[in-house]
Amino acid sequence: MRSKFTLLAVLFFLLCEPIVFALARENISGERIEKNIRVLSVTVTAYSSTHDQTDDSPFTMASGKRVYDGAIAANFLPFGTEVMLPELYDDKVFIVEDRMHRRFSNRVDIWMETREEALEFGIKRVTIKIL
Repeated sequence: MRSKFTLLAVLFFLLCEPIVFALARENISGERIEKNIRVLSVTVTAYSSTHDQTDDSPFTMASGKRVYDGAIAANFLPFGTEVMLPELYDDKVFIVEDRMHRRFSNRVDIWMETREEALEFGIKRVTIKIL
């Protein structure tokens, strides 16, 4: 019974979103030579700390931390998850610190300092690497 449930869960997960796994691990010196990296295709948007885009505390994220460059909102990843958006930001690492409205289950929202930057960013479909 348990193996059937596990198989069904894995199949469901794989069918919901194309995922590619790359094997990796760290060597004794702590240098990354490989790592388990999930690669997902997601919609990416941007937001800023304005009352119409957030709740009554626009500079505090759902994790309790104050907004900062490199923070993102994502409902499908746990707080603290590190991700990269290589198509847009090369090797820059973003950290999940915030949440979005529950209707956005497969979306990443990047925090930006101004509303103008967020509007200029727009909406994109890109591949993200979950580290």
